[in-house]
Amino acid sequence: MEFREELENMVSRIGLENPVLEIDMTPTGRFGGFVISETFSGMSHIERQNMLWNRLDKMLDEEKRLKIVGLLTMTPAEVEEADSYD
Repeated sequence: MEFREELENMVSRIGLENPVLEIDMTPTGRFGGFVISETFSGMSHIERQNMLWNRLDKMLDEEKRLKIVGLLTMTPAEVEEADSYD
């Protein structure tokens, strides 16, 4: 299984409400993207990141953790708002 699929499966299992994942590989072979879920509503960006990484850290070893360049956490409403600027 490619790491992107593995990462998507892990994020899907951490208990987020209807998660939508947009994960891409960078030119350097690392992965990053967006994790979109209603679960993040009412949470600060720090709270979102802490929740996501506290759960992912239990599933990832150091080698796999280093393959992730970043995961941005957004709500569907924030994505919709950002899309309206296009």
